Amino acid sequence: MFWRNFTVVLDGQVVGTSEGGASALKKGVRFTLPDRTVLDVQLQSGVLSAELAVKRNGLPLPGSSTDPEQQIKTAAYMLYVLAGLNTLLGVIGMLTASEEMEALGLGIGSIVFGALVAVFGFFTYRATRFGPILAALLYIGDTVVTLMDSIDAGGKPNIFGFVVRVYIIVTLVKAAQAAGELKRREQENAGVSLQP
Repeated sequence: MFWRNFTVVLDGQVVGTSEGGASALKKGVRFTLPDRTVLDVQLQSGVLSAELAVKRNGLPLPGSSTDPEQQIKTAAYMLYVLAGLNTLLGVIGMLTASEEMEALGLGIGSIVFGALVAVFGFFTYRATRFGPILAALLYIGDTVVTLMDSIDAGGKPNIFGFVVRVYIIVTLVKAAQAAGELKRREQENAGVSLQP
């Protein structure tokens, strides 16, 4: 990256400017806001993604990519899109009744798969841990079966499809962790409010 400094803007106001470019951002920078709260900004790189972790007094800023609620919504919306796509392809496969579509496994199986993914999306959106965990297990199993079928057929595995599946699984694992974090916060807040 060629930039040497960056400016952090929060609610339309300049919070601060830091020099050092990407290397400083990877290490993390800290700003003290006018209300005496502390804003930490850090660039976090993962397997298939890079995200900007923004925390205010140690808690993820609402709406940021590291906010547990945002991670859960992202995973749920992704599952809804995947469910709709699988269902649509299944319906097209059934209506066209072509051998190519059937060879790709598009038909009633895709519709059932889409319905199952939609159910997992619903439970993911409700911030349960089992929704994204079961969806991740489904996609792991589907990835293994797809790879085995590809190898048995003597072809090469589709690398792009494999990368997409890994991204889906990573997003679902983050959502499961986020649901656990929200549950932990809920229990802590309940414990604080119950004390006299």
